[in-house]
Amino acid sequence: MTTRSDSVSLPGVLRHNLPILTIAALAFCLFAMSALKASASLAIGTITTGDPVTCPSAAGWYYYTDSSQQKHYMNCIPATINCSNVSSNVQNIGLTFASLSPVGLVSGVTNARGVIVLHSGGGGTTPSNANEGDFEFADCYFGQGYEIVELAWDSDWEAIQDPFLTGVYGNIQYAACRPATFLNYVKTYIFNTVQQNNSGAGMCAQGGSAGAGALAFVLAYYGGGSYLDNVELTSGPTISDLKQGCAEGPQAAQPVTVCGQTNYNGGQYGCQLGTGGSTWTLSPLYLSGANGAVGGWTNDTSCATGLSTSTQSNLRWLQQSLVDDGTNSPTFTYSSTGMGAWLCRTVYNPNNYNCAAVNNNNVMHCPNNSSPQGQIFYANIGSSNSPPAYNLWAVNLCRGSEGGTWERTQGRVGSTKLRWTWLARISPAVSVSTATINGPLLKSTILARFGRLGSARP
Repeated sequence: MTTRSDSVSLPGVLRHNLPILTIAALAFCLFAMSALKASASLAIGTITTGDPVTCPSAAGWYYYTDSSQQKHYMNCIPATINCSNVSSNVQNIGLTFASLSPVGLVSGVTNARGVIVLHSGGGGTTPSNANEGDFEFADCYFGQGYEIVELAWDSDWEAIQDPFLTGVYGNIQYAACRPATFLNYVKTYIFNTVQQNNSGAGMCAQGGSAGAGALAFVLAYYGGGSYLDNVELTSGPTISDLKQGCAEGPQAAQPVTVCGQTNYNGGQYGCQLGTGGSTWTLSPLYLSGANGAVGGWTNDTSCATGLSTSTQSNLRWLQQSLVDDGTNSPTFTYSSTGMGAWLCRTVYNPNNYNCAAVNNNNVMHCPNNSSPQGQIFYANIGSSNSPPAYNLWAVNLCRGSEGGTWERTQGRVGSTKLRWTWLARISPAVSVSTATINGPLLKSTILARFGRLGSARP
């Protein structure tokens, strides 16, 4: 068993040659331990690792199938994270993580181009989410030469105790020490090894829904911006403001207009609405299912039940939120971390299901709180504190309230039906509207973002 508590950072810049991009000379620099601590208001914990075993494919772990149809499985490593230094109420939590390098498996790859950590949504207790296309993401990235890292928590990472002791309330902000500690471990013991062989490699992460929340907390409170070169956040963060998600009665939140800020040329900085595309307005209040999850994580089951919530509950939710905590000091300046955000504007509803009649409580056909909760976070990013590469994309006709494998573009279909997955977005590097369907279809992926990071680090 090995205990790790290191916080030395050796980040780099991720690169990938794409035909639509001209990649400039890549730069990198060393960030010492003091640089990490200077940008973090909360400290990471320690991690103890065990012996590796072959991951079971049935459990959702990624595996690579080569041209001869042979499967190559990840090695799973059990671990325990201790974050009691953040708060004595934060219990130790177990997790399993795994990685797979493309070197020697993918043709032509002699050095990995970087490391991409995939964090699933919800409580993060499975290494991948089929509805979010996690396996397809991993397979795409791996085939392009990136080392893949996945993880599964033994219990929901957001709950500081399981079960809660009497009289103890949750604190997701403190619980985020867990993904922060894990990412720092990956940076130090997996990514740094990759970077020794490829100085242009990059440390990147992707998360959906509450998994996007995990990454956003790491950036805002735990110094993640000092070593993460790029993050992709899909359908979230869904835990940006717990008070707005839970409070009912006199302090209930007002609806939130996504991309509704006017902080850049009359619109919201970074928002990509498409030609003729518009902002959209939804309530940030958690719907059925999500309210139970957040109520469990915070150990306050009064969250969004239809009854007026107490002043004490509202304050506790506020003070552990990603954005409006009121106690610690979040940062929303990520000068060395590229960011791509993807929020569902409309949901595929071919039979015109009446969402209003059920207050959007239908995950198959109706929008939920993920986009307004995400907006609460992204509203803090403007031209003065922008990441080096940043776009907030409005996604139409999501399959399910938080996306899924397939979506379609806005606009006329005609003889050409435009369909793409999270893996095949219109490139953020070029100015193309989501309503444009005439002309060549750009089958660029989120990988296009990684190719823009040549100027991400000084």
